[in-house]
Amino acid sequence: MIDAYQVLTVDRTAKNQQIKVAFRTLAMACHPDLHGGDKRAEQRFKEVCSAYALVRDPERRARYDKACEQARRRALRRQWSAMATMAASFVATLGSGSLVGVWLGLHGQLW
Repeated sequence: MIDAYQVLTVDRTAKNQQIKVAFRTLAMACHPDLHGGDKRAEQRFKEVCSAYALVRDPERRARYDKACEQARRRALRRQWSAMATMAASFVATLGSGSLVGVWLGLHGQLW
């Protein structure tokens, strides 16, 4: 999922007028007709138009913002889950004594 606000270079709290101005500025800057068939400019123009289509309508923007928030929360849950798994694994390794044995083995050779 693209971040429409990042593509349009506006903040998530931007008003509709600010979004419209940003869209028009970017659309003019990367319009394919002004760049003689440059494929990168054409791709950028499509991204800008797509992002603007997501946030120009208040209802669609609300749905988009809600979907982004849900995706952000899912990502945080996955991150916390991974961290908890790593912590549990570390504690289990300490509990088994193998990490302590490795540590003592490494430091025992230094002495």
